[in-house]
Amino acid sequence: MKRITVKLALFFIFLICISSALSFFVSTLFTHNIENEMKLNQEVIAISILGLEQKTDLSIEEIVNIIPTSMYDVRRIEDIGLMEITKEELEKIQNHEILFMSHSRFRDPTTILMLGDDYIQISLHPHNTIFKIVASRVWFSLFLYVVIGALLIILLAKRVVKPILKLTSATQEVAKGNFDIQVENKSYDEIGQLTKNFNKMTRELKNIEYLRKDFITNVSHEFKTPIASIQGFAKLLQKGNLSEEEKQEYTNIIVEETARLSNLSSNILKLSKLENQEKVEKKIAFSLDEQIRKSILLLEHQWSKKNIEFDIELDKVQYQGDEELLQQVWMNLLGNAIKFSNSNSIIDIRLNQTATTVKVKITDHGIGMSEKTMVRIFEKFYQGDKAHSYEGSGLGLSLVKRILDLCGGNVYVESKLNEGSTFTVKLPLQY
Repeated sequence: MKRITVKLALFFIFLICISSALSFFVSTLFTHNIENEMKLNQEVIAISILGLEQKTDLSIEEIVNIIPTSMYDVRRIEDIGLMEITKEELEKIQNHEILFMSHSRFRDPTTILMLGDDYIQISLHPHNTIFKIVASRVWFSLFLYVVIGALLIILLAKRVVKPILKLTSATQEVAKGNFDIQVENKSYDEIGQLTKNFNKMTRELKNIEYLRKDFITNVSHEFKTPIASIQGFAKLLQKGNLSEEEKQEYTNIIVEETARLSNLSSNILKLSKLENQEKVEKKIAFSLDEQIRKSILLLEHQWSKKNIEFDIELDKVQYQGDEELLQQVWMNLLGNAIKFSNSNSIIDIRLNQTATTVKVKITDHGIGMSEKTMVRIFEKFYQGDKAHSYEGSGLGLSLVKRILDLCGGNVYVESKLNEGSTFTVKLPLQY
């Protein structure tokens, strides 16, 4: 396979050769200066012939043999009728005028004069043509033009192709899985833009690879913990010699861990589906305030255990969107508020509607978060509670963020350690 440098060089050299050849053939069509020069030369020869005829006793044959030059041929015309001349031109010759004829660009110029009773023709030698004369004058210049042009093209082609070769080498590294590579290029042309986009692509691929590895690590960890717990308690149950209370306790733990696994698998599938979804397709009109009340009721078993009360102020809002997806948003946000609230505390819920947006605020008065935790809470599997003292997989808020992105909304968080957290959701009324 030929390298692009060679292809470019050959292509431009071919163009130079073709353009030079065409330039030469076109230039032969514009030979007015050369014809004038030939006319003057032939006129000088004709005058010399007439001078020799007048001043010497040389015969016509002797004069014809003396006068010819390396370029011009002088000969007697045997039959003037065979010459392509007009009657007027013949009369001029018979009146002893020197006649220069150049009827066609493709026929060589000729001078005819009358010497005594004979007609003399002065023309180029048979091996000389006007094409050969033009070629003799320009061939070396054209040759140098082609050679110098070819050398410059080869040098410039290497310079032009050099960044492409760098990109080729870099893409091979990317294909091997090396996403740390960056290609330097300070130009602002198309190659520069291509290099800039390539560097951007490698940075994005590096981030994606990091997220992929982090995702695999987190999934492995989240699955490994409940599986290990189930395996351990199942082995204890197999050994026997356990009281009824211990059996009940161990089986309850196994049920809880299997439920945790089921919930984790379900959330991973939901998140994967949402990440591959570009827009919300199912849009129906429903009561947003009633949906939030319903979500609170569905979580009764959680907040009743902690004796939590709710301070609710909800405007009546008729909203058009995906009812099922937004139900998941309220279930996750309310579930987190209940989980991280202290017992016997209050959760505030507000729903307000403006001309263009709907705003929902959910405030708990629980353990709160640090600024470092707030920055990362929407990342998959991230949990600010490193000790995992609270049940969860770190996918709930990622689901919330993705759903709101699809709905054209946003979610914001404000929090302080040991003072609680406030999640604010803003949704456009039309999207």
